[in-house]
Amino acid sequence: MSELGRSSIETNLAQLFMRAFYWADEGLQNALKKQGWPAITRAQSLVFVNIGEGVTRPSEIAARVGVTRQAIHQTINEMVELGYLTLQADPTDRRAKVVVYTEKGQQVGGAAVAALQDIESSLSNRIGNERVSALREALAQEWGDPFQPAS
Repeated sequence: MSELGRSSIETNLAQLFMRAFYWADEGLQNALKKQGWPAITRAQSLVFVNIGEGVTRPSEIAARVGVTRQAIHQTINEMVELGYLTLQADPTDRRAKVVVYTEKGQQVGGAAVAALQDIESSLSNRIGNERVSALREALAQEWGDPFQPAS
């Protein structure tokens, strides 16, 4: 078993979330590679995830990922060179740019969605449908604003 799949009671929830993300991302990379797609970096995966959620401004993607705008622009430029994305003028603000999938990017995105469905199915087979359903239900809840410690 890879270290990504291990957990313990002492591990905090944020660490478990990260382990789960890394496990899923590694599975995604394996699936895309098997389908003949070139490897994408974890940073590129995060850009794909954000675009899939409708976040298309580079500055907003950078804020969500927790990196500088320069860093996210470097990743986006790499993805433009690979033919996955294009930058276009934002129709609501001509001063800004938005990231848009190319046809190739849509193909990779479709392959990724199918792979993630297979990964979830595999997880259901490993830990049980009930646990995956409960996990999905808990994660889909509205959690409210992020935690703020009392003053």
